[in-house]
Amino acid sequence: MLLIIGAFVSCRSTKKFQASYSEDKPLFAAINELNKKPGNQKAQDDLRILYPKAIERHEEAIAIYKNGGDESKWDKILSELNALQNIYNSLQATAGTFSIVTPKNYLKDIEETKQDAAADFYDRAQTTLVDNNRESYLKAYNYFKRSSEYVFGYKDTEKMIRDTYEKGILYVVINPIEDDNIFYSGWGFPDARYRPQDYQESLVRDLGGKSARNVAARFYTDREVRRENIVPDIEVAIRWRNMSPLRSIPSQYSRQVSKSVQDGKDTSGHAIYKTVYATLNITQQTQTVRADLEYRITNINGRRTIDNSIISDEVSWSESYATYTGDSRALSQDDWLLVNNRNYGNNLSKGDLLNNLMRKMYPELRRRLQRSIE
Repeated sequence: MLLIIGAFVSCRSTKKFQASYSEDKPLFAAINELNKKPGNQKAQDDLRILYPKAIERHEEAIAIYKNGGDESKWDKILSELNALQNIYNSLQATAGTFSIVTPKNYLKDIEETKQDAAADFYDRAQTTLVDNNRESYLKAYNYFKRSSEYVFGYKDTEKMIRDTYEKGILYVVINPIEDDNIFYSGWGFPDARYRPQDYQESLVRDLGGKSARNVAARFYTDREVRRENIVPDIEVAIRWRNMSPLRSIPSQYSRQVSKSVQDGKDTSGHAIYKTVYATLNITQQTQTVRADLEYRITNINGRRTIDNSIISDEVSWSESYATYTGDSRALSQDDWLLVNNRNYGNNLSKGDLLNNLMRKMYPELRRRLQRSIE
């Protein structure tokens, strides 16, 4: 029995309570000291002095916050009440402290404050709904959510959260990506490797489609809008504009190559090797194409332009070919690829070029669309 009591005291003495506010640290130092040594006279005296001061400090702060009108006051009040409850819980867990001070349990105050906060945000939401427009629905939606965060299911908040969200939703149609056929010669039409429909569908999908969670909007392609008889609020038009090919001046340089090759056999039948040489004359050219992708976001009902801007970027690629002089046996496989390059001077296909450009521009396009529709 003595061993059990000793173990209990040992466990109790190792527990250390933490203050919620830095101003409460001296009080918690006294509580922790009494938790280790209940008979510590200095800690008892400190508790008698520090406890009422801590209570007074927190309750004065609560009174000030209650008179305020800002939305954050409830979180501030609850923070103070939770600090008071932390003091109570720490004293309750420390033997002998209730004979020194008379702590108050603040659980009821905390629950009542949550009810008051839920009621406040519910009333704010109802007041906001009077404006009867998308902005008011979304604002009310956030207020109803705040109300339910303090008291889950307060009144009819769950229904109102759903209703206001649906009424605040924008229906957005993303039209096909078009181009002005401003391309330089050498491109064939059409090029099946570039499918603008794929990027249109990717934008709809990446922005959230019919179940977007980060923004109160639903996104559709023009085909989906027609098929589902949806009347969109917002229209997104995307079009390739200027495409400018920029050629560099070809550069030329030479490179010596060599290789050890078999050159017959000696009288005993062993292979004879010798080093052969060749000179590669290499011509290299870098090509760059710069393009502009314009997007326009329009509020269909008011024919108001929400955003209209251009994203610009470029793609570059290098081409090389070579001739050689000397012994062909000195050439490596890579050297032969240069010598036999028949594509030098040919442009990238329209499909390859537009795919490369779109892959570079797509993340910025998606970011701007999402930002403008939030």
